[in-house]
Amino acid sequence: MIMTTSSPADTPTNYYSLVASLPHMPRSFEVDRVPISQARLEQRLKLLGEQDGRVVAQVQSFLHWDRQRPEQTDEDVQREYERLLTTIDNPLVLDIINHRIDIRTITSALRRRRLGLEPPSAVGQYVEKIRRHWQYPDFHLERQHSWIPRLRESLEAGKLLEVERLLLSATWNRWVRLADHYEFSFETIVLYLARWEIVDRWTRLDEAAGRVRFQQLLTQTLEFTGEVG
Repeated sequence: MIMTTSSPADTPTNYYSLVASLPHMPRSFEVDRVPISQARLEQRLKLLGEQDGRVVAQVQSFLHWDRQRPEQTDEDVQREYERLLTTIDNPLVLDIINHRIDIRTITSALRRRRLGLEPPSAVGQYVEKIRRHWQYPDFHLERQHSWIPRLRESLEAGKLLEVERLLLSATWNRWVRLADHYEFSFETIVLYLARWEIVDRWTRLDEAAGRVRFQQLLTQTLEFTGEVG
């Protein structure tokens, strides 16, 4: 295990005490309830030092913003992404943001192509590759992301809950692998929060809600591109 010892200028966080106070995070997000309520989690996070608290607040703000997909356009995503890059310098937090942005871009591309639209004007490392390989089923990204073919098939079949499961799995599996490398550190806490958010999102989902959300996304996409009115 990797143990890191951040040394902020303010009163340092006792990472051992904070991590030890958090309930065990399950290895799968497909559970009935979160391991700790949001209120109790926020109470535990008060043990953070001022500097750590600011970074954690940035992570939580981004994760909350990322959940609001139907209300956002590609331009909204680009503006928020550029803003975050100018305000965040923690490598792990940047990794979390970039990974979630990449998944957004890939998912948006699959949905737009399914609707017969142009490639998304999104952000992240795969934008140009998606445009160059627009005619290929998985944009030649299946080696980097093995979940893309299954996601595409689920989208085409209208299996909305499976779409959400695959998207959450793509992120969850990455955070689990990273979390295995840290113990009693600031990174442990950040990755706990990232996984807690996924568990919370999953436990709030049901098939009917997923169908409404998908329809909202479809309507928003068509309105933005001028296909309905």
